[in-house]
Amino acid sequence: MITLDAHFLEALRLGTTEAQVGHPFPWSLFDRKGRLLIRRGTMLETSAQLLELSRQAAFRLKHERDAADVKPDSPFFVIGEMMGRLSSLLGLLATGRAEALPPLQELATAIQVLCAADADAALAALHLDREGKYTVRHLIHSAVLVELVGYRLGYAPNQRHTLVCATLTANVGMLELQERLLQQGAISSEQRREIDTHPERSVDLLRAAGVDDAIWLESVLQHHERADGGGYPRGLRGGDIGLGARLIALADIYHAKVSDRLYRPAMAPTEALRQVFLGQGKDVDRNLAGLFIKELGVFPPGGFVRLTNGDLAVVTHRGHDGLSPRVASLMTPRGAPYARPLPRDTGHKDFAIRQTAIRDESLLLTDLLPLWGC
Repeated sequence: MITLDAHFLEALRLGTTEAQVGHPFPWSLFDRKGRLLIRRGTMLETSAQLLELSRQAAFRLKHERDAADVKPDSPFFVIGEMMGRLSSLLGLLATGRAEALPPLQELATAIQVLCAADADAALAALHLDREGKYTVRHLIHSAVLVELVGYRLGYAPNQRHTLVCATLTANVGMLELQERLLQQGAISSEQRREIDTHPERSVDLLRAAGVDDAIWLESVLQHHERADGGGYPRGLRGGDIGLGARLIALADIYHAKVSDRLYRPAMAPTEALRQVFLGQGKDVDRNLAGLFIKELGVFPPGGFVRLTNGDLAVVTHRGHDGLSPRVASLMTPRGAPYARPLPRDTGHKDFAIRQTAIRDESLLLTDLLPLWGC
């Protein structure tokens, strides 16, 4: 990272840099503790945002200044840009605007390319990156899961593309409500009715925008149905629910578990997978749950583990069998950070995985990025 000088901050405050309201922000900016304030590609909505950034920002990434160093295929940065684009497109779709469909379909293709280029890094970003609006981040990350598991199912690229589009638009009928719910506790009866009917509203909005793909619409309509009939809006059971909807539901449930919520912290990936396994046949499709776990591995990239020697390590790649992933030690058994991450062979008895662990909050995302070549 590079330190921001006074001249840059003054230009940012006055809005005389490349950063302009109504345009994607050209850099990722961090505060003095290394926490992300705004990601490159996020759409600026007001001049007040520029002023606030000028007050808090201290660093930006070197490779975003130096074009020769940019790695545009890094999932950590590409996903951030996708979030900015999706936020704008969802706003258009929420008013039935047809011009949102071509760029949305391009975004779905970009997610497929991202997963094909580096699935492990895409999964790591899903588990490690907590920045940006949850309502948008949730859709992008869920779409990554749908693409990866859809590939394992043997779906053709065009079939997966349809399901990725459906995942990205599944909640377009409740965007404002979802944002409010993230900030409150109990749900009112009126809000409960709005939640229960949002799949139908989403389908109506998509039809108004020109979506006529039956699988896309069916998947959005049914993505909150549950295998035991306890879902909504129609209380469908088992085989009456389309396979695409079942896959989106599984991705939705898993990502919600590994994300921070108002009433609980994020679950470790391995614990979330365990709960998915326990819910098979009730909340999720039994066969899909097994494939889902096989695709992510028992220890998914981006999860933290404690090794036999006591090190705290992060999983970087899934490995061949899912049980012996590639990891990098980050902290000693006494909690002191290593000068640089140390690759460990979990097949060796001294570095075998002893148990899952929670992320140490002193470990900044920017410090972990080199583990995936970022």
